[in-house]
Amino acid sequence: MLIDSTIGNWREKLPLVDRYKLFIFDWDGTLSTSTPLVRIARFSRRRYNIQNIERKSSSYTVDTLVKLREEEEASRFYDFVYTIYSKFYTPWLKDGVLDLFKALRKKGKKIAIFSDSNRYRLFIEARKLGILDKVDFVLSADSIKRYKPNPTGLMAIADKFGMRKRDCLYIGDMVVDIYTARFAGIDSCAVTDGIDPYDLLKSVNPKYISKNLLSIKNMK
Repeated sequence: MLIDSTIGNWREKLPLVDRYKLFIFDWDGTLSTSTPLVRIARFSRRRYNIQNIERKSSSYTVDTLVKLREEEEASRFYDFVYTIYSKFYTPWLKDGVLDLFKALRKKGKKIAIFSDSNRYRLFIEARKLGILDKVDFVLSADSIKRYKPNPTGLMAIADKFGMRKRDCLYIGDMVVDIYTARFAGIDSCAVTDGIDPYDLLKSVNPKYISKNLLSIKNMK
């Protein structure tokens, strides 16, 4: 586990769960296990490539014209398709999710999800895994057509709750998550039990690195 520290910053003396007011989580590979099809889709996206992200970094800015709306739950058609899909690939919650959420709720923190996942699949899985009633808001990049590493989704969630950047933390398992947080101007936490390995995540300098979600709960 690695935690950055800043001398003289009183926030750094607090446990991690006390340093922020809004905790935003990625979905696939962070809160839920990632199925083979999701992994293939992620590795095939050029916008997730480090070199491509850095080359286009100046273009990743917040689109203030994007308006949030309540997310749509799955259509009957997509629910049918997903039922077939889930017979072959079934994700489950990562260890420590419920314990971490319980700790955050006890401290009065806001919890949100921001994911590139298809919005229908995201809601089906979050509902089936019992997460929908444990978070304050769920946003799929698919619904605003601003995909990672574009920071618009993160800032839209922060604005929804009236949060300053310094009060927000984005937690994800891929390099693209760290860049998304950076472009949004908020802190990031990488978990290394998802898709991208420790060394790769460390190379892009997230604010925090944790081996899993349960470790975040106990970070000092």
